[in-house]
Amino acid sequence: MFHASEVFAFARAIEQKGQAFYQAMAASARDDKVRKLFQRLALEEGQHILDFDQLASKATPYDPPESYPGEYEAYMQALVDSNVFPKDLHPETLPKQITTDIEALNFAIQFEKDALLFFSGLKNLVSVTETAMIDELLRQERRHLCELHSALQNK
Repeated sequence: MFHASEVFAFARAIEQKGQAFYQAMAASARDDKVRKLFQRLALEEGQHILDFDQLASKATPYDPPESYPGEYEAYMQALVDSNVFPKDLHPETLPKQITTDIEALNFAIQFEKDALLFFSGLKNLVSVTETAMIDELLRQERRHLCELHSALQNK
């Protein structure tokens, strides 16, 4: 039996790393518009953490259709490990590695794209009544992606 609560713990960790990343990038941003964008995104990631806590509190064990036992859990774990803030990546140290606003925006764009992929997978783990919350999170992440892309285009 697959436990959706485990995936919500992954999702929460992703949002925590995203929040830490945006806070770190806001502190080191050179352009005021980029700084303000990163500050707002950090706040929104904080709200997403609360949203995932709420979803996790309602989560029940779920048996998703799989080709082999553990397939879906392995898929979600692979998404986390290989894309959305790998385990060895620490958002707080990124300002030393990312030295320009353009690099920060490109990294943030990749983060949001990876998060969208992961959160899309979450929709298969919640009840129909809870998919609305996941849809709203996906909408917000898409908006983040668009805003970051726009900021990059204006650099």
